[in-house]
Amino acid sequence: MWSLASSFRLKPAKTEALLKGYLPYLAGALAGMLVAIFLSSLLTLTGTPQLVLFALLPVVGGAVAERVSQRRSGNS
Repeated sequence: MWSLASSFRLKPAKTEALLKGYLPYLAGALAGMLVAIFLSSLLTLTGTPQLVLFALLPVVGGAVAERVSQRRSGNS
């Protein structure tokens, strides 16, 4: 049976550890997307400002969440 771990020859435990490292970024990106949706509807943005908002906020939210997570765990 095909799996991501077998295609990269990683052990399942190692794959889990690898994916857990992305959880703070994904949570922050989701939060950034929700803020972008809220601001877009609140300010009734269209066109380029809306595009910039949806491009930047998820990335910034993910980066901030990942940074905070690393600092709390002591992995500076």
